[in-house]
Amino acid sequence: MTRFCPRCGTEVDGSALFCPSCGQPIEPAVDEQPAEATPPTIDPGDARTEAHPHEPASEETPPTPPPAPAPQAEPSPASQINVPVTWSVMMSGWLIGGGAAIAALGALIGLFGGFLNVIDLILLLALLGIAATVFFSASIPAIPHLRLVTLVVVLIGFGIALDRIGFGRAGIGTLLVFLGTAAAGIGAILVELGRDQPLGGPGT
Repeated sequence: MTRFCPRCGTEVDGSALFCPSCGQPIEPAVDEQPAEATPPTIDPGDARTEAHPHEPASEETPPTPPPAPAPQAEPSPASQINVPVTWSVMMSGWLIGGGAAIAALGALIGLFGGFLNVIDLILLLALLGIAATVFFSASIPAIPHLRLVTLVVVLIGFGIALDRIGFGRAGIGTLLVFLGTAAAGIGAILVELGRDQPLGGPGT
């Protein structure tokens, strides 16, 4: 960089400390102004430590895990029993199912009270099947023409009971078969005629 002597104006080398002509001391040239010093970046944790030197820096606490769910009590074996009983809400269901169950009980009494009759045994199984289709309908597959089969079995049972009553051979079993098949027959006829209704009446 070229400089000049302030006294005599002689051109002086940039690195010279004195003027070669007059011996005037030459001040060193200032190329640039020093850059402004940037303030140091302060970490918030350090500032907290400087402001309170005796307090330890607090560390972030991890979030508290949610409480574990309370263990549920194991259900007792008695509460695990699921009986698939279907309670009918229609009048015909109770007439057919209840009547068939009563008639089946009468047929069973007749089997044990007299000699073993194959017709009574078949009637007993058929009546139990009809009662099962009403009270266990969720567990029994669909049976084709169930209404017709129900009506036929009920009429046959009613006829057998009526025949025995007419000949004076009516015991308690025969009376139960008669009453049960009569009730089931009324229920089946209500269904066939479309006159069935809920137990609480037409408004329910």
